[in-house]
Amino acid sequence: MYDELKVALKAGEIMLRNGSETFRVQYIIKKMLKNLEITSDDVVVIGTAIIVTIEPKKGNPITLSRSIPRRMNNLQKLSLVTKVVDDYSKNIINMSESMEKLNTIDNTITYPFWLKVIGTSLGTFSFTLGFGGSLTGAIAIFLITLFPAYFIQVFYKNNVPYFISNILAGALISIFSLIAFNFYPLLQYDKMIASAIVILTPGIAAITAIRDVVNGDFITGASRGMEALLSAAGLSIGVGFIFALYVFITGGGVWQF
Repeated sequence: MYDELKVALKAGEIMLRNGSETFRVQYIIKKMLKNLEITSDDVVVIGTAIIVTIEPKKGNPITLSRSIPRRMNNLQKLSLVTKVVDDYSKNIINMSESMEKLNTIDNTITYPFWLKVIGTSLGTFSFTLGFGGSLTGAIAIFLITLFPAYFIQVFYKNNVPYFISNILAGALISIFSLIAFNFYPLLQYDKMIASAIVILTPGIAAITAIRDVVNGDFITGASRGMEALLSAAGLSIGVGFIFALYVFITGGGVWQF
């Protein structure tokens, strides 16, 4: 029964680490435990930890826990884990097969590094056109966003706090946008920067926080909401500081080389 609990906890761990709501993690774990001969199961999930206790009909209670210090958003992994849990609950696959599939999902790099960087830049390109910017501005912000998008991925891999990485990303976006504006003053740098901020704003995290609060998980919802707020604040601080410095030095006009 200990092994079955480890499999259920592994499924919940992957779900929580990849952006799932806490109530969905609880549902997944309970679903994997429903076929066990137990008198009760208690599943406690918060934003950074999972604690599961089961009481077998014969034997002593068993408790396992997992800490989730780092999180990201990967909807594909959530879908794959849900499929494994469904198959396990219907006895289509056994416990060892489930654990093997879960480990494969957990260790799979869903999207390569370069694709994440290009995808972020393509997003800013599209938003610039959507905000009424010019094609020239969209191409410029596509090239500009390659740098902060690259550094954000590097910072995440090296466990740099997301607040710091977002400040640096916002600063880089402003610096390169203003450089491009000074070389080509017809660029609408306000739309360029707005599109970059939109694509880097943690929208999924904010929505997940709202869903947690609506479901009654106030602690997790509040912590995730604060995380999304700090991420957005980091971007704003980076952009605002560079703009304030630029206006202080140049008066807001085109730099005279």
